[in-house]
Amino acid sequence: MKGLLGAAALSLAVSDVSAHYIFQQLTTGGVKHAVYQYIRKNTNYNSPVTDLTSNDLRCNVGATGAGTDTVTVRAGDSFTFTTDTPVYHQGPTSIYMSKAPGSASDYDGSGGWFKIKDWGADFSSGQATWTLASDYTATIPECIPPGDYLLRIQQLGIHNPWPAGIPQFYISCAQITVTGGGSANPGPTVSIPGAFKETDPGYTVNIYNNFHNYTVPGPAVFTCNGSGGNNGGGSNPVTTTTTTTTRPSTSTAQSQPSSSPTSPSSCTVAKWGQCGGQGYSGCTVCAAGSTCQKTNDYYSQCL
Repeated sequence: MKGLLGAAALSLAVSDVSAHYIFQQLTTGGVKHAVYQYIRKNTNYNSPVTDLTSNDLRCNVGATGAGTDTVTVRAGDSFTFTTDTPVYHQGPTSIYMSKAPGSASDYDGSGGWFKIKDWGADFSSGQATWTLASDYTATIPECIPPGDYLLRIQQLGIHNPWPAGIPQFYISCAQITVTGGGSANPGPTVSIPGAFKETDPGYTVNIYNNFHNYTVPGPAVFTCNGSGGNNGGGSNPVTTTTTTTTRPSTSTAQSQPSSSPTSPSSCTVAKWGQCGGQGYSGCTVCAAGSTCQKTNDYYSQCL
């Protein structure tokens, strides 16, 4: 089985190189801004980051504040990250913030990061459902102090199970100035790199084998009512989290249960989701407007 997963990971790595996604647009105040206007532009196109010890885990490869504008967002207001291609690799999506000591454009993200949103796995249907979409919307906590921040979105593709494969981080950082707000000291905070370990269950999990629960990597989600936060903050990495269950998205993919060799006749896979491959036992019928197309012996996708 380990050899099989290794072959699958290698095949996927080759075939997926030109078919990934990048968060490249930000919407604030109901305005969808230009590509990379307020998001730091990376230099590795849409390739993922896989090195858990690299500073690239902060905002992506080559993504600095040079040439990136900073947008003003009021605490308590919503924002949206938009991808060039809808997210289709199964895995969680999270949003982090880190307060800059000065201007956001000069900040390298070496300080503490706190999490404000998780989209995890929903098992209410009997199979895992992920929020796979083009747009991810969240809200700036209304209690955080005003100032410049890096606003970071991270989608972790866990379709190549560790250790035979390597999970993939898809990352972008926006530069924002928060106005209004309060005096909370948000936390727990983590350092990036350092927040994610090869021992984290949300990183090592095999979604193709006995997959019935999931823990999103990283710290607990901070909220202004005290849930998930602390009073002291800090910069030490925190890697223990609680399991996060989210609402199903209109664009989702389902992980196959290991107990059944055939999929229910009534289930469908949303566009961009997995619909076949050697060892796959989940749904094989694609949603209207897409068909199941073979990528390699181990992976077929609704396109």
